[in-house]
Amino acid sequence: MSAEERKLRSQLTRLLHSEGLLRGNLSLRERSCGKPTCRCMTQGLKHEALYLVFSAEGRYQQVFVPKELRELVTQWVENHKRARDLLEEISLLHCQRLRNRDI
Repeated sequence: MSAEERKLRSQLTRLLHSEGLLRGNLSLRERSCGKPTCRCMTQGLKHEALYLVFSAEGRYQQVFVPKELRELVTQWVENHKRARDLLEEISLLHCQRLRNRDI
């Protein structure tokens, strides 16, 4: 195993063992509640809601993310993307080894 592959695998292992991973995308939605005295109607400042959107069993699903969990869920989604990127880099290294018949 090359030094580069060991480094990538080490990063992936640390990521998998230290923090949460969550597959999906975050969607920030804004809407008006309709109350005539609310800031969304009087000032045009709409209410924000964050949702995790992902596919499962062939269908898109969404889960509301409470404000107190936004930072944590955002980090978990980023961790999943980083893990996917590390796996892709490792795969490319193996593809190159196959091309070079260096297996």
